Amino acid sequence: MSEASAVSASTPASARPRGVAEPGKLVFSDEFDGKRLNEAKWNARDQERTQSKRKDGLRWWYKPENVSVGDGKLSLGISKLGHNQYGGARVDTWRKFEFTYGTVEFRMHIPPAQGHLAAAWMQSAVKESQTGTGADGTEIDLIETPYPTDRFATSIHYDGYGPDHKTASTRTTKPGLRTGYHTLALHWTPKKLTFLYDGEEIWTVTDPALISRVKEFPIASNEILQWAKGDIREAPLDASSAVLVDYIRVWQ
Repeated sequence: MSEASAVSASTPASARPRGVAEPGKLVFSDEFDGKRLNEAKWNARDQERTQSKRKDGLRWWYKPENVSVGDGKLSLGISKLGHNQYGGARVDTWRKFEFTYGTVEFRMHIPPAQGHLAAAWMQSAVKESQTGTGADGTEIDLIETPYPTDRFATSIHYDGYGPDHKTASTRTTKPGLRTGYHTLALHWTPKKLTFLYDGEEIWTVTDPALISRVKEFPIASNEILQWAKGDIREAPLDASSAVLVDYIRVWQ
Protein backbone atom coordinates (compact mmCIF):
# COMPACT_ATOMS: atom_id res chain seq x y z
CA MET A 1 0.00 0.00 0.00
CA SER A 2 1.41 3.38 -0.98
CA GLU A 3 1.76 6.19 1.55
CA ALA A 4 -0.88 8.20 -0.30
CA SER A 5 -3.45 5.38 -0.41
CA ALA A 6 -2.94 4.56 3.28
CA VAL A 7 -4.50 7.89 4.30
CA SER A 8 -8.17 8.49 3.44
CA ALA A 9 -8.72 11.53 1.25
CA SER A 10 -11.58 12.58 3.54
CA THR A 11 -9.45 12.69 6.69
CA PRO A 12 -9.06 16.39 7.60
CA ALA A 13 -5.50 17.64 7.14
CA SER A 14 -5.78 19.20 10.60
CA ALA A 15 -6.76 15.93 12.33
CA ARG A 16 -4.93 15.31 15.61
CA PRO A 17 -5.54 12.69 18.30
CA ARG A 18 -7.24 14.01 21.41
CA GLY A 19 -4.85 14.54 24.30
CA VAL A 20 -1.61 14.02 22.34
CA ALA A 21 0.33 17.24 21.73
CA GLU A 22 2.88 15.99 19.19
CA PRO A 23 1.62 12.84 17.46
CA GLY A 24 3.77 13.17 14.33
CA LYS A 25 2.60 12.72 10.74
CA LEU A 26 -0.65 11.04 9.75
CA VAL A 27 0.37 7.76 8.05
CA PHE A 28 -2.86 5.73 7.99
CA SER A 29 -6.57 6.43 8.27
CA ASP A 30 -9.98 5.15 7.29
CA GLU A 31 -13.10 7.29 7.62
CA PHE A 32 -15.36 4.46 6.34
CA ASP A 33 -17.09 6.79 3.90
CA GLY A 34 -17.47 4.22 1.13
CA LYS A 35 -20.10 1.54 0.61
CA ARG A 36 -17.97 -1.47 1.45
CA LEU A 37 -14.90 -2.39 3.45
CA ASN A 38 -11.67 -1.24 1.79
CA GLU A 39 -9.94 -4.59 1.27
CA ALA A 40 -6.66 -2.86 0.38
CA LYS A 41 -6.53 -1.81 4.03
CA TRP A 42 -8.50 -4.44 5.92
CA ASN A 43 -8.94 -8.17 6.39
CA ALA A 44 -12.40 -9.36 7.48
CA ARG A 45 -11.79 -12.60 9.36
CA ASP A 46 -13.63 -15.88 8.78
CA GLN A 47 -12.41 -17.98 11.68
CA GLU A 48 -13.75 -20.12 14.52
CA ARG A 49 -12.89 -18.61 17.90
CA THR A 50 -14.53 -21.05 20.33
CA GLN A 51 -12.36 -21.40 23.42
CA SER A 52 -11.28 -24.97 24.13
CA LYS A 53 -12.30 -24.65 27.80
CA ARG A 54 -15.71 -23.10 27.10
CA LYS A 55 -18.28 -24.75 29.38
CA ASP A 56 -21.64 -23.41 28.13
CA GLY A 57 -21.74 -25.44 24.92
CA LEU A 58 -21.62 -22.39 22.63
CA ARG A 59 -19.45 -22.14 19.55
CA TRP A 60 -18.64 -18.91 17.76
CA TRP A 61 -16.82 -17.54 14.73
CA TYR A 62 -15.65 -14.28 13.24
CA LYS A 63 -17.88 -13.98 10.14
CA PRO A 64 -17.26 -11.55 7.25
CA GLU A 65 -21.00 -11.20 6.64
CA ASN A 66 -21.24 -9.39 10.00
CA VAL A 67 -18.92 -6.65 8.67
CA SER A 68 -20.43 -3.77 6.72
CA VAL A 69 -19.72 -0.15 5.82
CA GLY A 70 -22.33 2.56 5.31
CA ASP A 71 -23.35 6.03 6.44
CA GLY A 72 -19.72 6.78 7.23
CA LYS A 73 -19.40 3.95 9.74
CA LEU A 74 -17.89 0.49 10.00
CA SER A 75 -20.37 -1.90 11.61
CA LEU A 76 -19.27 -5.09 13.38
CA GLY A 77 -22.40 -7.09 14.21
CA ILE A 78 -23.35 -10.41 15.77
CA SER A 79 -25.60 -13.13 14.35
CA LYS A 80 -27.03 -16.54 15.12
CA LEU A 81 -25.61 -19.26 12.86
CA GLY A 82 -27.40 -22.29 14.29
CA HIS A 83 -28.29 -23.95 17.58
CA ASN A 84 -25.83 -22.56 20.15
CA GLN A 85 -23.71 -21.19 17.30
CA TYR A 86 -23.03 -17.47 16.85
CA GLY A 87 -21.06 -15.12 14.68
CA GLY A 88 -19.09 -12.09 15.77
CA ALA A 89 -16.84 -9.91 13.63
CA ARG A 90 -13.25 -8.75 13.30
CA VAL A 91 -11.29 -6.54 10.92
CA ASP A 92 -7.54 -6.00 11.04
CA THR A 93 -4.70 -4.62 8.94
CA TRP A 94 -2.35 -7.62 9.23
CA ARG A 95 0.18 -7.61 6.36
CA LYS A 96 -1.45 -4.46 4.97
CA PHE A 97 -0.50 -1.83 7.53
CA GLU A 98 1.78 -2.43 10.52
CA PHE A 99 3.86 0.02 12.50
CA THR A 100 6.25 0.43 15.41
CA TYR A 101 5.76 3.47 17.71
CA GLY A 102 3.26 6.22 17.09
CA THR A 103 -0.31 7.10 18.03
CA VAL A 104 -3.42 5.17 17.06
CA GLU A 105 -6.91 6.52 17.69
CA PHE A 106 -10.29 4.81 17.21
CA ARG A 107 -13.59 6.68 17.42
CA MET A 108 -16.24 4.12 18.33
CA HIS A 109 -19.74 3.49 19.56
CA ILE A 110 -19.79 0.75 22.20
CA PRO A 111 -22.99 -1.36 22.38
CA PRO A 112 -24.43 -2.86 25.58
CA ALA A 113 -22.69 -6.07 26.63
CA GLN A 114 -24.89 -9.18 26.59
CA GLY A 115 -22.58 -12.14 26.26
CA HIS A 116 -20.39 -10.23 23.81
CA LEU A 117 -17.93 -7.34 24.00
CA ALA A 118 -16.49 -4.53 21.92
CA ALA A 119 -12.72 -4.36 21.48
CA ALA A 120 -10.15 -2.04 19.93
CA TRP A 121 -6.70 -3.55 20.06
CA MET A 122 -3.33 -4.22 18.49
CA GLN A 123 -1.34 -7.37 17.93
CA SER A 124 2.24 -8.06 16.97
CA ALA A 125 2.98 -8.92 13.36
CA VAL A 126 5.53 -11.54 14.42
CA LYS A 127 4.91 -14.64 16.48
CA GLU A 128 5.48 -13.90 20.14
CA SER A 129 8.18 -15.96 21.83
CA GLN A 130 8.52 -16.72 25.53
CA THR A 131 11.27 -14.26 26.50
CA GLY A 132 9.73 -12.98 29.73
CA THR A 133 9.06 -9.53 28.25
CA GLY A 134 6.83 -7.95 25.64
CA ALA A 135 9.73 -6.59 23.60
CA ASP A 136 9.17 -9.21 20.88
CA GLY A 137 5.46 -8.43 20.57
CA THR A 138 2.32 -8.05 22.64
CA GLU A 139 -1.43 -7.92 22.45
CA ILE A 140 -2.40 -4.36 23.40
CA ASP A 141 -6.08 -3.87 24.30
CA LEU A 142 -7.13 -0.24 24.23
CA ILE A 143 -10.60 -1.31 25.31
CA GLU A 144 -12.51 -4.49 26.09
CA THR A 145 -16.04 -4.18 27.47
CA PRO A 146 -17.21 -7.45 29.07
CA TYR A 147 -19.28 -5.70 31.73
CA PRO A 148 -22.96 -4.62 31.65
CA THR A 149 -21.92 -1.33 33.27
CA ASP A 150 -19.79 1.57 31.99
CA ARG A 151 -16.64 -0.26 33.02
CA PHE A 152 -13.94 -1.46 30.63
CA ALA A 153 -10.53 -3.11 30.65
CA THR A 154 -7.25 -1.91 29.17
CA SER A 155 -4.62 -4.66 28.99
CA ILE A 156 -1.27 -5.90 27.73
CA HIS A 157 -0.71 -9.62 27.04
CA TYR A 158 2.67 -11.13 26.24
CA ASP A 159 4.70 -14.36 26.15
CA GLY A 160 2.05 -16.05 24.03
CA TYR A 161 -1.30 -17.50 25.12
CA GLY A 162 -0.07 -20.75 26.63
CA PRO A 163 1.37 -21.58 30.06
CA ASP A 164 3.91 -18.72 29.81
CA HIS A 165 1.20 -16.10 29.21
CA LYS A 166 1.56 -12.90 31.22
CA THR A 167 -0.71 -9.90 31.49
CA ALA A 168 -0.95 -6.42 32.99
CA SER A 169 -4.22 -4.49 33.03
CA THR A 170 -6.35 -1.79 34.57
CA ARG A 171 -10.09 -1.22 34.85
CA THR A 172 -11.77 2.13 34.18
CA THR A 173 -15.35 3.33 34.64
CA LYS A 174 -16.63 6.15 32.42
CA PRO A 175 -20.30 7.16 32.75
CA GLY A 176 -21.83 7.39 29.29
CA LEU A 177 -19.46 4.82 27.79
CA ARG A 178 -22.29 3.24 25.80
CA THR A 179 -23.84 6.54 24.72
CA GLY A 180 -22.70 8.20 21.51
CA TYR A 181 -19.12 7.92 20.24
CA HIS A 182 -15.87 7.99 22.18
CA THR A 183 -12.20 8.04 21.23
CA LEU A 184 -9.78 5.35 22.39
CA ALA A 185 -6.13 6.09 21.77
CA LEU A 186 -2.65 4.73 22.44
CA HIS A 187 0.48 6.88 22.29
CA TRP A 188 3.38 4.40 21.97
CA THR A 189 7.05 5.32 22.36
CA PRO A 190 10.14 3.21 23.15
CA LYS A 191 9.82 4.25 26.81
CA LYS A 192 6.11 4.62 27.48
CA LEU A 193 2.60 3.52 26.59
CA THR A 194 -0.07 6.14 27.25
CA PHE A 195 -3.72 5.09 26.95
CA LEU A 196 -6.41 7.75 26.52
CA TYR A 197 -10.21 7.84 26.61
CA ASP A 198 -11.77 10.95 25.05
CA GLY A 199 -8.37 12.63 25.33
CA GLU A 200 -7.99 11.86 29.03
CA GLU A 201 -5.05 9.74 30.16
CA ILE A 202 -6.36 6.60 31.86
CA TRP A 203 -3.22 4.41 32.11
CA THR A 204 0.49 4.98 31.62
CA VAL A 205 2.96 2.11 31.37
CA THR A 206 6.71 2.68 31.74
CA ASP A 207 7.87 -0.84 32.64
CA PRO A 208 10.23 -1.82 29.76
CA ALA A 209 9.07 -5.43 30.07
CA LEU A 210 5.60 -4.42 28.86
CA ILE A 211 6.55 -2.34 25.83
CA SER A 212 6.52 -3.96 22.40
CA ARG A 213 9.42 -3.00 20.13
CA VAL A 214 8.20 -4.70 16.97
CA LYS A 215 5.52 -3.99 14.38
CA GLU A 216 1.90 -4.17 15.50
CA PHE A 217 -1.35 -3.91 13.56
CA PRO A 218 -4.75 -2.40 14.55
CA ILE A 219 -7.86 -4.52 15.12
CA ALA A 220 -11.52 -3.77 15.84
CA SER A 221 -13.86 -6.58 16.84
CA ASN A 222 -17.10 -7.78 18.40
CA GLU A 223 -16.24 -10.84 20.50
CA ILE A 224 -18.48 -13.56 21.94
CA LEU A 225 -16.08 -14.56 24.70
CA GLN A 226 -17.13 -16.81 27.57
CA TRP A 227 -16.12 -14.25 30.19
CA ALA A 228 -18.31 -11.51 28.70
CA LYS A 229 -21.11 -10.93 31.20
CA GLY A 230 -24.62 -11.97 30.24
CA ASP A 231 -25.93 -14.58 27.81
CA ILE A 232 -25.52 -14.13 24.05
CA ARG A 233 -28.68 -16.23 23.59
CA GLU A 234 -30.63 -13.35 25.12
CA ALA A 235 -28.91 -10.57 23.17
CA PRO A 236 -30.80 -8.68 20.47
CA LEU A 237 -29.36 -9.83 17.16
CA ASP A 238 -29.83 -6.46 15.52
CA ALA A 239 -28.08 -3.14 15.03
CA SER A 240 -28.23 -2.34 18.75
CA SER A 241 -25.61 -5.05 19.38
CA ALA A 242 -23.18 -3.77 16.73
CA VAL A 243 -19.83 -2.12 17.39
CA LEU A 244 -19.63 1.01 15.23
CA VAL A 245 -16.33 2.61 14.20
CA ASP A 246 -16.43 6.18 12.93
CA TYR A 247 -12.73 6.26 12.06
CA ILE A 248 -9.28 4.96 12.80
CA ARG A 249 -6.18 7.15 12.41
CA VAL A 250 -2.48 6.50 12.98
CA TRP A 251 0.31 9.07 13.33
CA GLN A 252 4.07 8.55 13.48
